[in-house]
Amino acid sequence: MGVFKRRQTKTPIWYIDYKLDGKRKHEAIGKVCDFTKKEVLRILLEREEQIYSGSFILPKNKIPRYRQFSDEYISYKRDVEKKKSLARDISALKHLIPFFGDMRLNEIKPYHIDQYKVKRQGSVSSSTVNKELEVLRAMFYLAERWERYQGKNPVRISGLIPVNNQVERILSQDEEKRLLDVCPAHLANIVVFALNTGMRKFEILTLKWTNVDLKSRVMTLDLENTKSKRKRKIPINSVVKNLLYSLKFKERFSEYVFLHSNNEPYKRQDSLNNVWRAALRNAEISGLRFHDLRHTAATRMVERCGNIVAVSKILGHANISTTMRYCHPDKSLEDALESLVDEKVLAILLATGKKGNMQERKSP
Repeated sequence: MGVFKRRQTKTPIWYIDYKLDGKRKHEAIGKVCDFTKKEVLRILLEREEQIYSGSFILPKNKIPRYRQFSDEYISYKRDVEKKKSLARDISALKHLIPFFGDMRLNEIKPYHIDQYKVKRQGSVSSSTVNKELEVLRAMFYLAERWERYQGKNPVRISGLIPVNNQVERILSQDEEKRLLDVCPAHLANIVVFALNTGMRKFEILTLKWTNVDLKSRVMTLDLENTKSKRKRKIPINSVVKNLLYSLKFKERFSEYVFLHSNNEPYKRQDSLNNVWRAALRNAEISGLRFHDLRHTAATRMVERCGNIVAVSKILGHANISTTMRYCHPDKSLEDALESLVDEKVLAILLATGKKGNMQERKSP
């Protein structure tokens, strides 16, 4: 570590050399004509003391503005992580631009996050605000990892808005019939498939014939197409088997199992949005998300087979407690308590009750 000169223009520039987080850093101080070597050495000593005490802050011009880094964040998520829900991140970051666009990341404080919540809640739900802030929080973590930002994550400090987001919406048998009656063929196939597999929408839309083994009656989802980033095997029941054979006959030259009405693969997760909403309107069904088909499938499986562990594996949950969110335990609790009933004791109690009633009637 030390000081040195580097000629980038006609006038040499003073640089200081130090280590930060185990990495060598070169920081330009200024022109040689503006600083003596003694002054540069004093700056180096101050920098070393700041690093040792943990108070060192990156030079302001090294910290990107929100607008600039949001573009870098999107590029990383698209090109490196290949995130499936990238459209949601892009939408969230666009809503954040009017509020944080020209601010440098180190200028965004928990106070500003709180103010954003207040302003945004005037036009959208708390859940929507939280989704936007989750993306912003992830962006700060990436900036910290890339050493483009130092300090505490302001979104983490501010926190998300408390909401009850455990939406439990089950498609009834009557609603299912009405929905399938109005769905165009390509959507009806997807709805039936979702209700019989519990798969997520993007898992369905990205399913390829290479993932399907009709002979062994099992589907293998690639890790890049699952939320948990793990391979998952899903058995094929009789309904799905017949559906897949039908599709295979019609789409024998297609790479993907499910195709758009124009016989092209689905390129975006939101490709179904318009036709889905139209089907719900025509079927006079309200408050149903496509993801509720997964919820419905999970609930039906638990109610009919009672094996929560098997259902958890089919859904691809790492923690069984997550599966419990998709289930409605009321009937199971009733069954559990009913199993305690001793028929002999119940008969005695019923007989005692009848006898007591008869005595009351005989009393004057």
